[in-house]
Amino acid sequence: MSNKDIYALFEQARQKSVNPFSLSPVISDNEVWGDVITDLPELNQHIDERIFDAIFEVRKKYSSKIGIAIKGDRGTGKSHIIHRLWKKITQEGGSVFAYIGPCANPKRINSHVRFYLADSFTHQDSLGITQWQKLAAAAINTLKGTEFEDKYRLYIEKSNSPNELRKYIVASENKTTLLGFFDELVEAILENQTGIDFNFLKAILFLLLKSVKIAQIALAWIKGEDNSEIKTVGLPEFLLEQQEDKSIWMMQQICKLAEIASLPVVICFDQLDSAGTDNDSGDSPAQTIAKCIDQIYFQCSNVILICCVISDTWKEIEQMGSGIPDRVGQRSVRAKPPTTEQTIELVKLRLDWFYKNNSLNSQDYPHLYPFEETKIRHIASESAGARSLMIWCADEFEKVIIQPPGPKGNKPVPPPPPPDKNKQFLETYQELLKRIRIPMKEDDQLAAIILCAMTMIPNGGTANVVIQEVKKVSDATHDLHFIISGYDCLHKCQVKIGVRICETTNGKTFNAVMTRLVNYAKYELTRGCLVRSTDVPRSWKIGYALKEKLEKEQGGEVVILKKNEIKPLVAIQKIYEQAEDYGFSKEEVTELVKELRLAADNLLICEILSAPV
Repeated sequence: MSNKDIYALFEQARQKSVNPFSLSPVISDNEVWGDVITDLPELNQHIDERIFDAIFEVRKKYSSKIGIAIKGDRGTGKSHIIHRLWKKITQEGGSVFAYIGPCANPKRINSHVRFYLADSFTHQDSLGITQWQKLAAAAINTLKGTEFEDKYRLYIEKSNSPNELRKYIVASENKTTLLGFFDELVEAILENQTGIDFNFLKAILFLLLKSVKIAQIALAWIKGEDNSEIKTVGLPEFLLEQQEDKSIWMMQQICKLAEIASLPVVICFDQLDSAGTDNDSGDSPAQTIAKCIDQIYFQCSNVILICCVISDTWKEIEQMGSGIPDRVGQRSVRAKPPTTEQTIELVKLRLDWFYKNNSLNSQDYPHLYPFEETKIRHIASESAGARSLMIWCADEFEKVIIQPPGPKGNKPVPPPPPPDKNKQFLETYQELLKRIRIPMKEDDQLAAIILCAMTMIPNGGTANVVIQEVKKVSDATHDLHFIISGYDCLHKCQVKIGVRICETTNGKTFNAVMTRLVNYAKYELTRGCLVRSTDVPRSWKIGYALKEKLEKEQGGEVVILKKNEIKPLVAIQKIYEQAEDYGFSKEEVTELVKELRLAADNLLICEILSAPV
């Protein structure tokens, strides 16, 4: 194949394929569990080693708990370390792993950590086994050598293969005998184990069954979610107000059960500056999370608590008293920015991904083509991290390539041109849309996502409403989430819209929410708006009557929450919260969302703002 043909093929691929440098360099909560294309195992390897040393110490009971603070500037690969940690655990075992995403409500931080811890354990290792299945199988394996060994021999033998154990239980028991079987199994295990709660252990054993309905109900109970069927599987119901207090207890139970299996619990906190500020205590987001980490440290054992912090965030934690910084950062490690050679290797990884995805042979092209190596090397040596170079590469990669590169010269390297912010933003936004997770059952988080978008409506308004103020109401359990004050241009009147997101499957919780939403007088509302993804069951007589009152008597509305409408708002919030990581300021994100009308033209936003027909 001629030189001309080779470069023509590259140009065709560049025109039709995604820009490899527009793929986000930021590891978010979704990428932790998946694959990334720009990870260098040798970057910050010293931190990987310190973490696995800590896991070894806790597993061998040399230490009962260890707090590790990973410090470093943005773009130094802190989140990549967490990604590698999970990957190694999936392959080698030896511990269980949880990743805690950003928190929307600081008053429910413990419930938030409990939810993400429980959700993390549903992820599977390289053999397709969930972390919950590992713990449940380990609990059954404790029957070995006890007076119950003969009775449960077949179950014990299969405990090394949890999926086989699951199949055996499903084949051996039917719906009418399943609950009784698990009750007897729990009693047998607890004869020789102390400190484990009967109901907790039963719920964990249900999770052996993976996707069966009984397992889904048990998972909701462990997470602290509302579920109307919890009592039907023999688990106690807790009021929503009790869930926060129960959350640390639930974590204690998880750590105790994992200790029986000789599996330390690794809990990773990332994006500490993305949480909500606690208006009552005055704590910054990082301080709220530090207090939570400290509480877990005090009340749990068999645990390694890791937090990734930038320097400014760590200063906020350092100012805290009561020894909190000493426990959160019991061991402190610093992430180092990549060297010039490592940064170049990161560029090469993205180019290799492009070559492979387009069936091109990288050996046919000059090193780092279509870039000039001298230019890449110069920018890499000037950068504090890899992200600024990736942004430059993304812009440069889009430029038309007319001919093969000429001979190398010694011309001075000009500074990189400023990136096209609109284009950069849209590429980041489109890429996030493909891979973000929608927290469909987390009311506070959904409310924070919608609230964030509401603040990015252009001054001219949308859906005939010019917004004058968007105000968060409170963190009270059943209260409104936020109130929108504005002017309705169509009806020529002031409006005050109270909004509540409510995804509960529990009728009592729904009643409590609706009672507050229809109380227009408390906040001088002109309209109430319930946002929910599923219909309100007619069997909820009180709740259904309140919903009818909202719609038919008070001029309010129920807006259907659809995944394809909330997804763009999740992407907007993600970019806003991690603006610096993506190469923007928060002010730039707000202005770009306004300019591009990404919030203003969103159907969910328009439904909330527009008067019901």
